[in-house]
Amino acid sequence: MKKRIMEVDPFDGDFPDGIYAIPRPPGEPKVKVRALANYCKEKGVEPKDLSPEEMERFLVY
Repeated sequence: MKKRIMEVDPFDGDFPDGIYAIPRPPGEPKVKVRALANYCKEKGVEPKDLSPEEMERFLVY
């Protein structure tokens, strides 16, 4: 565990706000992640188990 922390620590310093994300390609929808997580928790399901219709409510085009 200590070795892993030592490996990750220099990498963390490259991101002062603590966020590392890859931008989505142009034209791809944005996913409302927090709303999706709350919905799945409330329903007791995982995102992969949602129908396309259910998933659509969390996409912003």
